[in-house]
Amino acid sequence: MLLFDLGNTLEDQTQNELLPGALETLRALEAMADPEGQSPVLALVSDFGEFPATPEQVRASEQEYEAILEDLGIKQFFTPTRERVTLSAQVGAFKPDKKIFEAAVAKIYIALTFQNVLFITERKSHVTAARALGMQAVHFKGPGEVTGDIEQLVELIPFVEGSLAVAIPRTVTESSPAMTIEAMRIDQ
Repeated sequence: MLLFDLGNTLEDQTQNELLPGALETLRALEAMADPEGQSPVLALVSDFGEFPATPEQVRASEQEYEAILEDLGIKQFFTPTRERVTLSAQVGAFKPDKKIFEAAVAKIYIALTFQNVLFITERKSHVTAARALGMQAVHFKGPGEVTGDIEQLVELIPFVEGSLAVAIPRTVTESSPAMTIEAMRIDQ
């Protein structure tokens, strides 16, 4: 599972537009496949919306977020959004709280572990917290950041390509109960 932050990782929040290389990177990652033909699952986790929130406020946050993805031209990479997008308003926790990461991972596959997740964000503190939880994490040098593991999003492509060693399901449904964690592992 490739779990992205949106703001200042894929999107320049001050300009409300994609950062250079974001679309190219998402296209390349989506097109990747392991030797068994399985592609990585692309997902988003974002601090978005208010909480505590009523169900109506959560729905409004979801609709607003989907509109942002549509305007940026990247919604298709995270569809179905009910499975591929996790918002703080839905969970009642902000990143890097373990609860929001658990919710994002469980939407893809309930038995998926943090070791099967690569988290990409511009926030160094979130990278540190994700790694402490057992995730792989890449610190992107986004707007306003002085350092990062990668300086351009396209640098993520060879990293993921090299890590894609075994099958990772694109979608997991009730019709695939035999899916095992070993079949979804991302090795470094």
